Amino acid sequence: MKVFTSLFLLFAVCSGFAQRVDSLYIAPYPQKMSISPFVANNTLLVSNNDVEYSPNNPITVGVGFSIKNTVVNARLSYGAADLQGKEYGKTKVVDFQLHNYGRKFIIDVFIQNYKGFYNEDKQNITLYPDMAVRQIGAEGTYLFNGGQFSAKAAFQHSEKQLQSAGSFAIGAGLYNYRMHLGDVLPDSGDEYIDNIQFGANAGYAYSWVVNKYWLLSGMITAGANVGNNPDNLKNIKLNVYPTAFARGAAAYRKNDWSVAFSMLIQNKLVYATKGNEFSVASLGLQLMYVKRFDSFR
Repeated sequence: MKVFTSLFLLFAVCSGFAQRVDSLYIAPYPQKMSISPFVANNTLLVSNNDVEYSPNNPITVGVGFSIKNTVVNARLSYGAADLQGKEYGKTKVVDFQLHNYGRKFIIDVFIQNYKGFYNEDKQNITLYPDMAVRQIGAEGTYLFNGGQFSAKAAFQHSEKQLQSAGSFAIGAGLYNYRMHLGDVLPDSGDEYIDNIQFGANAGYAYSWVVNKYWLLSGMITAGANVGNNPDNLKNIKLNVYPTAFARGAAAYRKNDWSVAFSMLIQNKLVYATKGNEFSVASLGLQLMYVKRFDSFR
């Protein structure tokens, strides 16, 4: 835990140094407000020994609204329809995510609770209605070249990237997992498997200005977490878990509107029991239209 705290103290010190915006690379949009209807699909995928377990979660539709240079930045969404038919079972979903793209910092928060999974093998569908996975975690990422690379332009589409630019990134995260695997691991019975992880990562972000209208952006970080179940943590018995986090976006930009497709993949490992390694991946896909304007008239 001291390592995790020290890394965030380092980020706080770094943020104390002003990072000026290079106007040759980044420019603001002149409009005061924006509205952004979107269609999205967020899901939590679990795999073990080459067997994949998927939820039958809903596709969501929603809308976002923001006012420039204020704290007003809200999004509302609604689950429209299950991704698969009834033969794939029913998944109970709580999925809250926060992705804040600042000049120097990116903050990601995940609160995801999925119950009800299925496995499809050679057109045979096996349901696991009691299988449940909960992920609660947060990551902070520091961008070394936020003055030329704009995360807001790349992933939030709230300002302009004028020239191609990239930035090295370093981050840290803290996660808590709770898994009910009675359907998958009968030996675990009705017990919940808890796992706490914390660690660091590093990577690179880049935006390619293809031409006046098209912008392609990507960011990938990789690292390692250490952790274990709460009882073993008390005895300082730690496991090492590799981590990976990738996001990408493609945007078509005009002066007062944009269309963007974005993707986010976050992957972690959890040792449920000795010899049983589970991969938990959070996947998010979104298609968004952004309309920028100065007044409601």
